[in-house]
Amino acid sequence: MESKNLERAIQFIELGRFNDAIPYLQNAIAEYPNGWEGKYYLAVCHYSEGNIKKASQLADGLMHELPNDADVLFLKARIALEQDRDNEAEVFVDEAIAINPLDADYFGFKAGILLHKTKYEEGLQTVNEGLRIEAKNTYCLNIRAQILTKLNRVEEANQTVENILYDNPEDAYSHANVGWVELENGNHKKALEHFKQALQFDPNLDYAREGMSTALKSKNIVYKWHMKYAFWIAKQSSKNQWIFIIGLYLVYRFSVKLLSASGLTYIAVPLMILYLLFALGGWIMEPMSNAILNFDKYGKYLLHESQKISGYVFSVLLLGGIISILAFYTFGVDYTLTMAITFICAIVPLPRAFLLDSKKSKNLAIAYGLLMLSVGLIGPFFTEMFNAQIAVFIMMVAYTWLGNFIED
Repeated sequence: MESKNLERAIQFIELGRFNDAIPYLQNAIAEYPNGWEGKYYLAVCHYSEGNIKKASQLADGLMHELPNDADVLFLKARIALEQDRDNEAEVFVDEAIAINPLDADYFGFKAGILLHKTKYEEGLQTVNEGLRIEAKNTYCLNIRAQILTKLNRVEEANQTVENILYDNPEDAYSHANVGWVELENGNHKKALEHFKQALQFDPNLDYAREGMSTALKSKNIVYKWHMKYAFWIAKQSSKNQWIFIIGLYLVYRFSVKLLSASGLTYIAVPLMILYLLFALGGWIMEPMSNAILNFDKYGKYLLHESQKISGYVFSVLLLGGIISILAFYTFGVDYTLTMAITFICAIVPLPRAFLLDSKKSKNLAIAYGLLMLSVGLIGPFFTEMFNAQIAVFIMMVAYTWLGNFIED
């Protein structure tokens, strides 16, 4: 079909101005309600603008009209991946490949799914198939660099990185991706340079902003080692991850028993706190990193308002916990130990609450955190001190299970 509205919309899409294209596409659909092109491009625009619900509705309608169209299937795959439905996304992209096996982007996308599933060897084979179709495909090259990094094939990863930047010296995504590869390899200065370049080319690229903030956070020794651990554990199979975590717990339990039996209980308490910080790293690292950037003269500009608040809440609770522990060891007042446990445990739900997108989830998490503070700080006036300490600790552990439902 010939439509001036459709032509104008496609021009905007090619420029990356998806929001500007939407009115023209709506007019094109009104002109030709039975045409599929306007609906397809409208779905692409909504997807690109982050309106996944509308994109999904349009894609579902297109599937009824064009069940064997590779582009529609690929769009369904991208939407499914955005909704964390990895297996469904892989099914859709496999169908798209079966219909059109000569599109390198399809293979790059599937390799990205396999990368996310830690199926690195299979992902490398898949992305190499895409590069056999189109040797200079930027998407495939970026995925290949990430996979080679996960496989510790550093020289090949570096060569792929050089090829990406040689062919795309002004591509923001490529610079951001190379930055992440350098970051994982421990080259923080190089990573910062690439993130800086990416943001110069596209100041609104969240992938680069997140990388820049992560690189700045890694200046902190605690976050740096947590990041090294996160990269390392992500490379392991699910089986090996569980073996390591269970083994670490057994070592921790044996150490605490040995120290207690030797009369070195005062060492066991800090060891318990360190173990909890390690075990709960996934729950507290983002707020902690926000706290770090809050006090960085450049990093604070990378944070949104909610991230700043999260960092400040984390800082206040941590400071309260440290002061309370020092007071306990200095004066021996049991209530200060209860305060320390309460402040430290509240670090799990409260700072994270301000990072949640859903207003309902945010309010629930805040209410849960305030309830923990009430139980720990007010509870001792109505019950035994030990009971309040145990109650707060149990509430913290419970949140690591309940949080998946509260934060959903």
